[in-house]
Amino acid sequence: MPVDQTAIGREGIMVAQIEDDLTAARYGNAGLAALATPALVGLFEQAAMRALDGLLAEGEGSVGSVVEITHLAPTPAGAEVTVRARLTEVDGRQAWFDLEAEDEHEQVARGRHSRVVVEWARFERLLTRKRP
Repeated sequence: MPVDQTAIGREGIMVAQIEDDLTAARYGNAGLAALATPALVGLFEQAAMRALDGLLAEGEGSVGSVVEITHLAPTPAGAEVTVRARLTEVDGRQAWFDLEAEDEHEQVARGRHSRVVVEWARFERLLTRKRP
């Protein structure tokens, strides 16, 4: 279940075109056709999961536990953003990532993210206890 220390340095990358579903307008900021911060968080999480590809055992996955980002600059709808998550630290089941995002002009965000490795069957049992 722990992530191997030798994986430190692995990087996951997401490249996304800023379509309507990733804009601030979609998240309730009417008329703002720019990359939304919550959409950016989702892209960072996807990049981190890509960095863990092939490292987890059968029946395991990872869930986000900490996200700290600074959204530095806007990215307009229609533009492309590249998001990177680099594995920097492993503490048992917890994996920490440094985050960076850039569009074709500049760095637009940076931060840090943690994911915890879980056994899906156990995680599903925890969810089942909370379902009505």
